[in-house]
Amino acid sequence: MPPSECSDDAGFETLHAYFLDRLLPVCAQLLDAAVASGEIRSGVDAYHLMRGIGNLCIGTDSDPRYDARVLVAGPRRPR
Repeated sequence: MPPSECSDDAGFETLHAYFLDRLLPVCAQLLDAAVASGEIRSGVDAYHLMRGIGNLCIGTDSDPRYDARVLVAGPRRPR
């Protein structure tokens, strides 16, 4: 494997660990607060939500018609 790919893998691992250590608990707290306020339904798992957002964002740079931000309205409860 070329050195540039190795450093990319290391950077990905570092970023992934940061997300799990720092952002996942914050996301869980935000989801709990949103459930408590009645804004979203219960049972939304922070890890699954963040993983889904990450997967939906892959490739946004290669297609100017694709806007992953539409996901933001997804967890909202219909009014």
